[in-house]
Amino acid sequence: MKILIVNNLYPPHSRGGAETAVSNEALSLVAAGHEVSVLTTAPFLGWRSLKASEWKEDGVHVFRFFPLNIFWYRNDCKHGAFMRALWYIGNLWGWHPIFVFKKVVKAAQPDVVHLHNINGISYRLPKVCDKLKLKTVFTVHAVHYAFPSGVIMRGQKTPLSFRIFSAILRRKLRSSAIVTAPSRWLLDYYLKKGFFSGQQTVVIPNPLAAAAISGGEASQSSRNPVSKSKTISHKPLATCQFLFVGQLEPYKGLNVMLAALKSLPSGLPWRLTIVGEGPMMNALRRERDSRVLLRGRLAPDDVALAMSGADAFIMPSLCEENAPMVIAEAFASGLPVIASRIGGIPEMIEDGATGMLFEPGQVEDLAMQCRRAIERPEILAAMREKCREAAKRYAPERVAGEFIKLFQ
Repeated sequence: MKILIVNNLYPPHSRGGAETAVSNEALSLVAAGHEVSVLTTAPFLGWRSLKASEWKEDGVHVFRFFPLNIFWYRNDCKHGAFMRALWYIGNLWGWHPIFVFKKVVKAAQPDVVHLHNINGISYRLPKVCDKLKLKTVFTVHAVHYAFPSGVIMRGQKTPLSFRIFSAILRRKLRSSAIVTAPSRWLLDYYLKKGFFSGQQTVVIPNPLAAAAISGGEASQSSRNPVSKSKTISHKPLATCQFLFVGQLEPYKGLNVMLAALKSLPSGLPWRLTIVGEGPMMNALRRERDSRVLLRGRLAPDDVALAMSGADAFIMPSLCEENAPMVIAEAFASGLPVIASRIGGIPEMIEDGATGMLFEPGQVEDLAMQCRRAIERPEILAAMREKCREAAKRYAPERVAGEFIKLFQ
């Protein structure tokens, strides 16, 4: 089967979990014997970059181009509200990305098109696929089609400008495509907003990398021996190693996490490793707490190594998360997750089995869960095998199989 995948970014140009999921999908489909092409964007490198250039990367035909607009999607954070508004207008009505898409379709001759994030390319793509009579699957990864900033705090009201934008996109995105999302929460969010009326919708998780699944067992060898033990023990961990991986943004709840850990009794030793980059980096550096280690942005292999040495993963998000891939990656390492009960996170974590859930923003609630992790290491030990079992839901060959059924 010939499959054309479309996403606004593709490694090495990445921002978050969606790009990783798209790459994992492409590689798993190639491994299953399918011919895969990817259409994605690239920074402006002269007028030649307006034309799609083809590269062969790990068996995938990757077409990269700069969509004619006032800036590249990866650089949106560098521009103010007015420039971003003009950029969104380009996404709504620009002709150039559609011209390039048709050229790539002619070259790739796909049996099916799988649209992912089309923000930063063109919102017209679903309807264009209909006009070209292409079988289409459209996967949504975030709330940005209805809430352009992509970040919604619980209970936050939608600004008038966002409501107008959402009304326009409801019509733009309506097509015959099958719509999928990694969480039931995200699909329900869009359906309640009036999106995808009459279209088939399916929940399919984001796939992990094959190495993440196969390497999960091996990663246990480097764990704290007390944590690794299968014997029942009520002896607290010598030092509980907590881990955070993500963007260093206020809405990720880092201040809540730090306040919770620092509120623990002095007799409970802990260390926290923070992996990621973002605007809070300087503020975190000023903390000057020897128990907090800032690693910055790490390569995937180094993130996996950090997970292999941790006892528990903390995800203290204050915003409505969809289905964070980092949770599945933690599971693949046998790492229990302490996370906010928000968005699609509770769909991934079975409270008390693969992790612990707490109310977002509640310092005392998070502190209580962290204290349990330190004082009752047998709880974490019992969770580890269940985490590795839960990770199988995100195995790339399994997820690819679910998509292939839709493609057929």
